[in-house]
Amino acid sequence: MMKEKTSKLKKSQKKKLGAIFLRGVVITFTVCVVLLGAAAGAYRFFIYDDGEAGSVFKYNPMAKKTRDINQTIAIFGVDKDGYRTDVIFVLNYNSKTNKAKVVSIPRDTKVTWSDMQKQKLQEYKGTNISISKLNEMTSYGGIENIRAFTIDEIERMLGIKVDHYAIVTIDAFRQIVDAVGGVEVDVPALDGKGLHYDDNAQNLHIHLNPGLQVLDGKQAEGLVRFRKGYAEGDVGRIKTQQIFLKAFAKKVLSPATLSKIPQIVPVIFTSVKTDLPLTEIPGYYGYLNKFDLTNLSFDIIPGEAEHQGSKWYFVANKSEMPAFINRIFFEEPSVSGDLAAVIEDKTVTIEILNGTTIKGAAGKAKDELEKLGYNVERIDNYEDNNMQSTIIYAKDISKAKQFQNYYNGAVIQQSSSITYDIQIILGSGID
Repeated sequence: MMKEKTSKLKKSQKKKLGAIFLRGVVITFTVCVVLLGAAAGAYRFFIYDDGEAGSVFKYNPMAKKTRDINQTIAIFGVDKDGYRTDVIFVLNYNSKTNKAKVVSIPRDTKVTWSDMQKQKLQEYKGTNISISKLNEMTSYGGIENIRAFTIDEIERMLGIKVDHYAIVTIDAFRQIVDAVGGVEVDVPALDGKGLHYDDNAQNLHIHLNPGLQVLDGKQAEGLVRFRKGYAEGDVGRIKTQQIFLKAFAKKVLSPATLSKIPQIVPVIFTSVKTDLPLTEIPGYYGYLNKFDLTNLSFDIIPGEAEHQGSKWYFVANKSEMPAFINRIFFEEPSVSGDLAAVIEDKTVTIEILNGTTIKGAAGKAKDELEKLGYNVERIDNYEDNNMQSTIIYAKDISKAKQFQNYYNGAVIQQSSSITYDIQIILGSGID
């Protein structure tokens, strides 16, 4: 009788642990191919890599696991040869807002190598380069040096730190899609013909008719790799990838996926490489349990494709980047009564710059603020008159929030280099 009870208990425990484990696997893959998080119960099935060259940002293992976190993870899908990062995502999870935001970076993004990057490339590989596409950095510097080159460039481009990274192979992508029983996706029409492409050299054959259908691993690979015929070039391909990933997230987080544990585990065990320390992963349990799939969003960095010389590049828009990054990576949680907690200080010195094509906008803003008792010491035109969002720079960020009462939707950034206490750059969306 005792043995029978023990056996039942063990089966019950295994079932419960299996459910927890799969949730961890699901969310881990959400991170690795874009989806969500940090592998709750799957920590035994990761390959830990603790020493990439140039790794300078370290997580504090002594910190309390109940603390609020704002973690950023770079996710790379590598090509068949494992040299190029053909899929590049940066995922940010903010426990205060309980949101996971996925930012796509086009693989064709133009990179001007820094002196430090060129020095490291010379040291590691004995070669040199000045300009390339972002996905080519690992081809030149080696996938083993992804932190020193590609991640370093992402940090430089976005002005953020990448806490951890994960690398997933194309084979893993196919196998995991098959393991969950396929994914239902509405395949785009593209002139009514669907997606059709043959490349014998790569043994890549894509033939997908338009419309809602369940895709297996091979078909899903074709969907996310297809790039011919999009009016927006690689950006069009990224948008299709995001459609797939939303559908995938919905599928893998469904109760029916629980039965897929045995098929998913071996794939993750053999195909995912990450520098996330195994001992830290259990600390994410609490965050994953409260996550709502509706809080998963997707964006693409601002910019556009340009033909330069004999190549096409995606050129990031540097003027729009600060507002974009602030919205994605530094969003503050909505709290009732928050305005009452804002520090109002009318002694601050203010500079207003007109970043729009509206003549006299800075002068009008100056008059309005001075009527309220503020001191505007300088107005001028901003170097870029195509700003979309109003940006408020402040030496003391707590004193900048008061101006959000007057500029709805303005982005706040801290800066110690501005001349005045507050610098307001007006965007076309001023309200």
